[in-house]
Formats: sequence, C-alpha cells, structure tokens
Amino acid sequence: MSQHLDRSFDTPGPIDLYVENARGLVDITATSTTETTVRITGERAEEYDVRDLSEGHGPRRIAIIAPPRSGGFFGKDPRAEVVVEVPVASRVDAKVGSSDVRLHGRFDDTRVDAGSGDVSLDVVDGDTVVQSGSGDLVAEHLVGEAQVKTGSGDVLVRRADSSLVVTTGSGDVRVGVVGDEVAIKTGSGDAQVGTLDGEAVFTTGSGDLVVGEAASGRVTARTASGDVRIGVRAGTPVWTDVRTASGRLSSSLPSTGEPAPDQPYLEVRATTASGDVTLHQS
Repeated sequence: MSQHLDRSFDTPGPIDLYVENARGLVDITATSTTETTVRITGERAEEYDVRDLSEGHGPRRIAIIAPPRSGGFFGKDPRAEVVVEVPVASRVDAKVGSSDVRLHGRFDDTRVDAGSGDVSLDVVDGDTVVQSGSGDLVAEHLVGEAQVKTGSGDVLVRRADSSLVVTTGSGDVRVGVVGDEVAIKTGSGDAQVGTLDGEAVFTTGSGDLVVGEAASGRVTARTASGDVRIGVRAGTPVWTDVRTASGRLSSSLPSTGEPAPDQPYLEVRATTASGDVTLHQS
C-alpha cells in the first residue's frame, strides 16, 4: 500500500543534503526557497528517517534514509519517490540502488553513487563525482571539476568548464563543449567531443574516438582497433605524431606552415593497433 510522508525545515541558506533510496526516484530541485521540503510517496514511506543533523554551526545538514529491506538479506527494498526542494547552491550526496536521481537547478558539490539507476544533473557549480554500475548519466553544465565512472552506462555531458574524467566499461561517452582538460577511458564504447579548446586524452579498446572541432591544445589518443577522427578549425596549425601498426593516416587539412609567435596550434598524438586516424577541416 502506498504511503505519504511530508517534512519541512527552515533553511534560509544552502544546505548539505544526504539521501539514501534503493528503488524508485530521487528528485531534487534547487530554487530561491528559504525552506527545505521533503515529500516521500510509495512503499513504507512513513518509515523513512528524515532528520536535521545540524549541530548549531555551519550549513544545515538534512538526511533522508530509506528503511531497511523487509525479510532480511534476501528481502525486498521499498520502492518510493523522494521529492525534495532545497535552496540554490546546496550540496547533495545521494546513494541509490536502482533508483533514478534527478537534480534540477544549480547545486554546489554533488556526489551520486548509483547501482543501476540513471542520473541527470542540470548545473553543478562545485565538484561532481558520479559512480554508477549500469545507469546512464546526463549532465547539462559541470562548472567545477568532475569525475564520472560507470560500468556499462552511457555518459552525456553537454558542457564542462573544468577538468573532466570519464571512465566506462562498455558505455558511449559524449561531451559537447570542453573548456579545460578531458580524459576519457572506455573498454568498447565510443568517445566523442564536440568542441575542444584544451587538452584531451582518449583511451579505448575497440571504440571510436571523435573530436568534432579542435581549435588549440593537445589531443592524445590510444586505441587498439577503434578509429580516431579529429576535426580541426580552419587556419589552425597542426603538429602530428601518429603511430599505427596496420591502420592508416588520412589528412585533408590544407598546409598552414609553422605557427606564428603566440598563435594557437593543435598537437595530435595518436597510437593505434589497427585503427585509422583521420584529420579533416571542421
């Protein structure tokens, strides 16, 4: 039988929020509110432990913890939706099993540990750490440093302003705009960066590595059987060091000569076993 639990806390400033939920949904919205509200709907909702852990100094600390599974180790975790509204710039630490996690609005430091649930983030101004077994991640804008690790989930980051490290076993990785450094390591998944103006390090077993447009910086790619394709902004000088056992190098870039003093240029280092390396003008 479905149950409901509602709690609210006076929080005039950003808070630290900790959430545990095995099955269902964790939905957190950051707004200009001065009150943190919690609404839990689903199985055994009234048994959730919702409390203020603050000790009278520093930011408010609110915890939401699901009840233990019924029937012992081989029992079933309750399934519920946890919907929370917090002040803008709050910090979030969520631990879930198959529960999805959705964050709307702007947050500070954010950490999510998920088993198989999907994770979606709007804007994280602080640092981001996401670990997932098989769930997917979609992030709109990561301002601070970010680390993402998944087993088989796909990763989509539309914009990363600071360093971004992504590791996945078989999932695909797509990053729209990179403003600093990005390192992507996959087993069999493809890796793609839309626009690069920094340093990128790609490592993959059989996946393809693609950069839509690189204006400057350095691209380092290592792959066994995957192909490497890099688009270069028109007029950008390129220095290459490509090594391949049985693949081939193909370039349609016009000759630009040596870069002028202080002129941005692109450095490409690629090592493949059987994959091809292609450079083209974007």
